[in-house]
Amino acid sequence: MTAYFDTSVITKWYLPEPDSADALRVRARFAPPAALTHLHRVELVTAWHLKVFRHEIPLGIVEQALGHVEADVAAGLWELPVYDLVDVYAQAESISRRHTAILGTRSLDILHVAAAIILQAPAFITDDDRQAKLARAAGLRVTMLHARGKQR
Repeated sequence: MTAYFDTSVITKWYLPEPDSADALRVRARFAPPAALTHLHRVELVTAWHLKVFRHEIPLGIVEQALGHVEADVAAGLWELPVYDLVDVYAQAESISRRHTAILGTRSLDILHVAAAIILQAPAFITDDDRQAKLARAAGLRVTMLHARGKQR
């Protein structure tokens, strides 16, 4: 595994978004495979179906994008890592105790950082300033999608 990408960055590869080209350029900097965790999969399915609910995109586009994810898994672009979720949650609790009161981080962001630590990811890629600060504070090497990320 060469990198751990935040779900928002992954979304930009599979669904048309304003900064999809930037996300694809950053992706090209990291040789496959990248980690695709259980957390990613649940978050991708949920976020993409919420876009359907909000009438941002049609369901057919989401189904096509999910098919592309599965094709990329089969092609070896993604590594489906084996890890113990108990370890991820214990790491997340520890990270939260140390950093949430200072950084104001969200649970999903903490879980992604914890998973990246457990998986010993060599790089963590995000476009969220707060998540980037947390990842750095937790000792990860961070790459931002943009010089100036976003606050979620």
